[in-house]
Amino acid sequence: MNITVYLGSRCGNRSCYADYAYALGSWIARHGHTLVYGGSRTGLMGELADGALQAGGQVIGVEPQFFMDEELQHEGLTKLIVTPDMTSRKQQMMDLGDIFLAFPGGIGTLEEISQVMSQVKLHQMKGRFAFLDFDGYYQPMKALLQQMSDEGFVDKDWADAVPFLPSFAALTAFVLGRDLPKSGETWRHFKNHMYRILDLADDAETGETYVVYKTLYGEYRDFIRPLEMFLSEVDHDKYPDVRQKWRFEKTAGLCSWNPAISSQYLKK
Repeated sequence: MNITVYLGSRCGNRSCYADYAYALGSWIARHGHTLVYGGSRTGLMGELADGALQAGGQVIGVEPQFFMDEELQHEGLTKLIVTPDMTSRKQQMMDLGDIFLAFPGGIGTLEEISQVMSQVKLHQMKGRFAFLDFDGYYQPMKALLQQMSDEGFVDKDWADAVPFLPSFAALTAFVLGRDLPKSGETWRHFKNHMYRILDLADDAETGETYVVYKTLYGEYRDFIRPLEMFLSEVDHDKYPDVRQKWRFEKTAGLCSWNPAISSQYLKK
């Protein structure tokens, strides 16, 4: 799947945005998607691309010629597409994408995601969009959409349905088109034991989503990953019947796995 990300060419005033951008690139690569972005090496754009590339992912950059003239392009991309101007750049990024994400950024970011929102709403293009609302950055946008709805300029159902994703856990659910389990729900673990979920969070180092649950023996956490991704990492020569022997939670294409228990199944 191609994920088009719009974000700032500056890093912003807080270092957390650069950390989030790098982690987002890594998340896209680790989940087997291709990153599509504006092609630059500067600001959050460079952090995003570096995160994806260093995790072994595919990155397509789309850069207008006048940015190329200023030598702003990232040199290590999988593919760099050069367009004559900004208008054709935006169209190319929309043509390439399956999912469109607005990361924190400035006027250009707002312009790009607004065009996507408008065309999707008018059924002029396929795909889904969301705002990556890290640290509440896009809460003013959410309030503005609600104001538009209250004043009768957009339908309330449409405004309420615009996704604002505060975490990689929420992003995982959005990309897969489902809701992740929630705190307080039960979670089926090994040997069909049911445990109560205490929390849902993201691993700080990898960005992988995990559930926290409690048993009589203590508190544990299981990572949640797309089932096919997990199975692609299994050593099938050693464990050809892993689908029968491996007791995982499977719901709409997700599975849970505990690294401490499952490492014997994985390729070395």
